[in-house]
Amino acid sequence: MGGDHVDRRISFHAMTTVAPLSVSLPASVSTAAVATSAVAAVTSQPTGSAVVTLASNAGGNAVHTLQTYSAAGVLTPAPKIAVWENAGGDAVSSLLGRNAQSASTASRFHALGKSLLESIAAGGGNFSQSVVLSDVAQQHDSVVQQVLQQQAHRYADNRIALDIVTTSGAKVGLSLGSSAAGLAVQIDISGTLSDAERAALGKLADAFQAAIDGLSAQPPRLNLDALTQFDSAQLGSLELHAKLDQESQSIDFHADSRARTLNTSGPAGALKLAVDLSNPALSGSAQQQAGAISHYLQQFDQARQRGHGDESLMTMFKDGFAQMLSNVGKQASADGQRGAAVAPDAADRRMLSGLADFSATVTQATKSINPLHPEEVDSFSYQVSQQTTVAGRDQAGRRIVQQQSARLQAAYHQSLLADLPLKLGTDKQSQNYSYHQIDDRADSTLHIAYDQGALVQALLQQTASRKTRVSSYELGKLIKDETTPLQTSRSTDFAAQLRLAQIAGGTPDTSGMQNEERRLQLMSRIGALALLNSDPGALKSADYSLS
Repeated sequence: MGGDHVDRRISFHAMTTVAPLSVSLPASVSTAAVATSAVAAVTSQPTGSAVVTLASNAGGNAVHTLQTYSAAGVLTPAPKIAVWENAGGDAVSSLLGRNAQSASTASRFHALGKSLLESIAAGGGNFSQSVVLSDVAQQHDSVVQQVLQQQAHRYADNRIALDIVTTSGAKVGLSLGSSAAGLAVQIDISGTLSDAERAALGKLADAFQAAIDGLSAQPPRLNLDALTQFDSAQLGSLELHAKLDQESQSIDFHADSRARTLNTSGPAGALKLAVDLSNPALSGSAQQQAGAISHYLQQFDQARQRGHGDESLMTMFKDGFAQMLSNVGKQASADGQRGAAVAPDAADRRMLSGLADFSATVTQATKSINPLHPEEVDSFSYQVSQQTTVAGRDQAGRRIVQQQSARLQAAYHQSLLADLPLKLGTDKQSQNYSYHQIDDRADSTLHIAYDQGALVQALLQQTASRKTRVSSYELGKLIKDETTPLQTSRSTDFAAQLRLAQIAGGTPDTSGMQNEERRLQLMSRIGALALLNSDPGALKSADYSLS
């Protein structure tokens, strides 16, 4: 599975079958017979047609020339027919033939990924099939046919590959390729698959197809969340690789029990996301995770609006972030917590974000739109991360530090007149604009410490800063250059408030369980306050009381 996963090497069979896409190809039909019937099918015309087709048959059934003339005597291009890598008769080949007649990539890939995994689940093995649309004049040339088939597999304009390693060590590779000239699929299995592993692969059929449908949409979108929910008891790791639109867009996704990574690049820009699953004790409830993800998505929207980022690129970033940080397995969390000598407990997790540690970056493609000032580059870069450390000699003396941070760096041009579109040129009359440069930072760090099992520190330290520089030009002359800095810092230790609130909430007839419930509610409040806040004004006015 190493190397370029979407450029998997192909072994071609000696037999090549030529037929229209509508012709069914049972394995027992000979190549020559199908070729003869195919030629008859594609050269026949409706009764009364003024189109004349001339063909010469030299040396048996191999058609060497095929010329078609219209009623006006104009030579028209030779029709295309299907050249199959192998004889069909199976469900995948039938689907391949139907899809190859479609125009869009989404339609050509329709249900193909699902059918490949279902084939494996049903007991199928290695498989390779392609259908290419070859000029009839070339159909006799086996070398040309093999080149076309190789291109359909390895050099298609749109290629998607899924590589899976099972827990027993077997390797499964699936690949799909689509271009105007053909459509190809392949299954490559190395090792022996158990019935349970085949069943686990079959359960991924809909998830794989959902990912394919998203990637082949216009514009491409990420739909990977179902793929992250693979059966970890049977499947050890999963990788999805895609190259789309003649390699202008690429997507690489990896998932196993310890990490998830996603990298994409395209004309609009690039995304990089990495999630560390090695400390599953950090993961909160599904509700807590959903709340934290929703909060971060709002922060991302604010960053895009402030930095004038590309909306479609940010949408892909948000989708990737939400999908990569969701669906952390409960069983994996329990196993991880049992194996750790010092780890956050359920109460600690309420004060934390509830998310696994991560790092994420979105970088927009830069543009130089002012010919008189090419150094003024429009750009957008946003980085966000969470890092957690857990230390201490034992659980009763544990210390936890969770840091969330973000940085926005952006630059963009705006017209000085709201009703006049920005159109920068080499003449001074076009040079009426403002150039904005932004550098924002935010940080939120929570320190939790215990002494002999008692909470002695719940210190939250947060900062948010914004620096905006605006250079304004009229008729190409700099008239204003202003830099505006804003910064807010806050620091609060909630340990004392927790103790006082717990005491105040207790009465002689209040049960210990009710006291514990109140304490956990207050810890959840701390967790909400600790989520990253990039707006200095909002951070300054935030209510830090636990009441």
